[in-house]
Amino acid sequence: MVSVPVDDFYEFAHTHMPTIANFARRRLYPLNPEELDDIVADVLIVAWRKRDAIPVGAEAPWLIGVTRKVLANARRKKYRRSAYIQSQRAEGTHRSAEDRVLKDAAVEASMATLSFGDREILMLHYWDDLSIEQIATTTGATVNAASVRLSRARKRFREAFAKFEES
Repeated sequence: MVSVPVDDFYEFAHTHMPTIANFARRRLYPLNPEELDDIVADVLIVAWRKRDAIPVGAEAPWLIGVTRKVLANARRKKYRRSAYIQSQRAEGTHRSAEDRVLKDAAVEASMATLSFGDREILMLHYWDDLSIEQIATTTGATVNAASVRLSRARKRFREAFAKFEES
């Protein structure tokens, strides 16, 4: 494969931008139309970074493949953001603000009782939304070891949290 020369990338981008935009526009839902420019820009950033991998004569299909992946990532981000917002809403009228604060304080206190390793693996999984495989890669452990560490950290957290709920 031959890479797109840097001097020609501007022309390359302007030639293929309508193809990218039209493809993305037809598949934009459930994203907002205002996000179309960002999608096109993200595709062009990927094209710039991977210009050595763009097959000569098949630029448009390659760009459409990248556009599909960028759209999928944008949708996933939107769903995660929506799920996060839903999770932050009040859980109903049966719980007071005081109950929520006490529960948050219990979580914080429970986390403080754990070792650094336990806190790290719990945060990687729950706050950073990493899978076991990604945690293994991040920590340099095997998948099995990461799974065992997460399981044990969960158990220790539940035990610590139960102590704070009892008091």
